[in-house]
Amino acid sequence: MTSSIRSRRALFAALMSFTALGMGAARAEETIKIGGIMSLTGSGASIGKNAEVAWKRAIDDINAAGGILGKKVELVLADTMTDPTHGVSEMRRLIESEKVQAVVGPATSQETTPLMSIGTEANIAQISSAASTQLTPQVGPYHFSTSPIGANQMIPNIAYALDVLKLRKLALMSDNGGMSKAAVSDIVAYMKGKGVEPVAVQEFAFRTEDMTPQLFSLRNSEAEAVLLINSIGDDSRKMLENRYDIGWDVPVLASLTMTNYAVGNAATIGNEPFEGVYSVQFEGMTYCPGDALGEKEFAKFAEKAKADIADLDRMGGPSALVPYYIQPFILAAAMNGSGKTDGKSIAAWIEANAGEIKTLTGKLAASAENHFLPAVESLKVVKNPHQLREDGLVERAYCAQ
Repeated sequence: MTSSIRSRRALFAALMSFTALGMGAARAEETIKIGGIMSLTGSGASIGKNAEVAWKRAIDDINAAGGILGKKVELVLADTMTDPTHGVSEMRRLIESEKVQAVVGPATSQETTPLMSIGTEANIAQISSAASTQLTPQVGPYHFSTSPIGANQMIPNIAYALDVLKLRKLALMSDNGGMSKAAVSDIVAYMKGKGVEPVAVQEFAFRTEDMTPQLFSLRNSEAEAVLLINSIGDDSRKMLENRYDIGWDVPVLASLTMTNYAVGNAATIGNEPFEGVYSVQFEGMTYCPGDALGEKEFAKFAEKAKADIADLDRMGGPSALVPYYIQPFILAAAMNGSGKTDGKSIAAWIEANAGEIKTLTGKLAASAENHFLPAVESLKVVKNPHQLREDGLVERAYCAQ
């Protein structure tokens, strides 16, 4: 083979390689990658399963509607293994290796907090469901949450206990997570402002095997009702199970976690432990007697989810998917609205336009001082959270709200 032929072949190979690289870059530019980081394994895997199913469904629906900025959206998953240290490594992988343009997840404040600084440094927007008050715009300027802070979840319950049930001796029970710990002091301060104080306060560890010591202590305080704030559906179930076991029938007024996992928990422990249980839910997922069947957007989502997801009830029902399902849509609205995908632009657009974003849950709100997206007025007290209407909605406890 002559040197000229070898040269031509080398040039051809180089051109082909360059062309392939160019085509690969072009394909990458035609796709918007969203990272989804969650506890897919480990003690938080039940939450991770819900998030994975919800995110994939949301991405499919976004792509069916034309994608983001006219481009197809791709979901890239990462597993924190319920370990914040491992979560940091996975966050870096998503940003540095996978080149994601935004991130959804994780669920808990313990996992979310160390990830925010990485996203901020990389100018990446992040939407989690963490609810610790420490997750401020000053700490994470490009981070938002689809959860209301813990205190805001309890405010409707406190009002219902005082004004409707006419109870004054309220006890407070929480898990030991960051969201709940931050909420307890705020809740106590709020109650004092209403002229009452908790007759007792108890805390339990994530996924504890037995809450009877805490419950006996609350019962000995002569509490007339228990305010429960926690993050994991398994703990909601254990609390009701142990309360039923000791025969204590005082009302329970609980946070969103109770509502979102009530269907699945009732399938495990039965309906009896849910006697006297109230909780909060987003307005868009509730109904009052006389409301038309199947008309709300959540009802339409629930109907499709029931048809497509075989183990939906075991996962907690359609409501358990919603906090995660809406996250990619919020990012899509901000990217399409701002015309950009960087964290700074997304954050600025959400702060200015959150109230215009349509979700299954109800009204959103944001500002430079507040990145917890659910508006306070979007939360309503519901009764029998384990018993959903045919269209997937749960009944409000007080329809004059």
